[in-house]
Amino acid sequence: MSKNILILSLFLLLTITLSLKKSCTDNVVNIYGWYGIINREILNGFEKETGIKVVYDVYDNNDTLEAKLLATNSGYDIIFPSFIPYAARQQKMGVYSKLNKNLVSNLHNIDGIITEKYVFAGGNLDYLLPIFWGTTGIAYNESVVSSIFSGEEIDSYDILLDPEKIKKIAKYGVSFPEEYIDIFPQTEAFLGIGRHKDVNNIAKYLEFFKKIRKYIKKFSSSTMIHDLISGEIAIAIGSSDNAWRAMKSGKNVGKNIIYTIPQNYGVIWIDCVGIPQKAPHKKNACKFLEYILRPEIAAKITNSSGILVNIPTASKFFCEEIRKNRHIFPTGHDFLDSLMIGSPSKNMYEIQYDKAATRTWSQIKMNRFAHDGDGAAK
Repeated sequence: MSKNILILSLFLLLTITLSLKKSCTDNVVNIYGWYGIINREILNGFEKETGIKVVYDVYDNNDTLEAKLLATNSGYDIIFPSFIPYAARQQKMGVYSKLNKNLVSNLHNIDGIITEKYVFAGGNLDYLLPIFWGTTGIAYNESVVSSIFSGEEIDSYDILLDPEKIKKIAKYGVSFPEEYIDIFPQTEAFLGIGRHKDVNNIAKYLEFFKKIRKYIKKFSSSTMIHDLISGEIAIAIGSSDNAWRAMKSGKNVGKNIIYTIPQNYGVIWIDCVGIPQKAPHKKNACKFLEYILRPEIAAKITNSSGILVNIPTASKFFCEEIRKNRHIFPTGHDFLDSLMIGSPSKNMYEIQYDKAATRTWSQIKMNRFAHDGDGAAK
């Protein structure tokens, strides 16, 4: 074999090898999502139908997601950030690609009042879809709480924000959320100081939580299910999907966990789905997005995790336990319209509020209440 033929053969072999390697690498979609939301059955169904391999990594809080998303080229094709304040902030920073509506034919399945609230609050449907939602409320061990508040209906945050009431249950374990956005709106309503981002309210939060901080055992969202089932806590402020999973697990060990959306204090949260600007497999990401936007597939996500999919036509496929539980699956335009939802910061004054609130909530969690002249915790 001549030298030229040998070189040509080696070149062709290298080209074929690299081509096969690239083909194999391209036949994948890298997903970064919440733990326990999209189960393996759904991922397997997508792989079987499309031949695209799913690599699914999990996180348990938005800070972890954001750090990985902003620090490096993460390599993820699809992510599921919470709308407020994370996804809204990231979208303004140019993190996400514009959704290719030609490759996702069923984007129209995302509609209804949740989408209306998302858009009204400043959400952008060109880059992020409000795919999941739920509420923040109170989950509690019925036998413990009813023994303390016999005959009293648990339908208000008074049980946890009134100093005289929370101290009655404190010895059984009380858990509050990790982030201020999951408790300050309810605190505003409870104190009657208005539903808006006013930095002057920070001092009022600080003074208020001085009164009840000693009764709060922990600040955790990700461990709420385990904590309720193990008996470490008897009551928690948390998300409806975690409450649903706690209710299911509680039945297996003889514990009756109840979840309620307190009257006049209901809060809606929304998780979005987006394709990062630097996603290496955007077409595969679009195929996966189109797959989970099918009503019958989306309903499987709800039935296994308790997280609600923002696809109205999927609700007919929800299991009966979810469909008939008005707190896990709230319905009715008037009721849904009454629930509070956060909005992205629109100006420097609101950004200042977010920073002060984050700093202050951290100090409250650490049980440190020194504050500076403008009311924000040091």
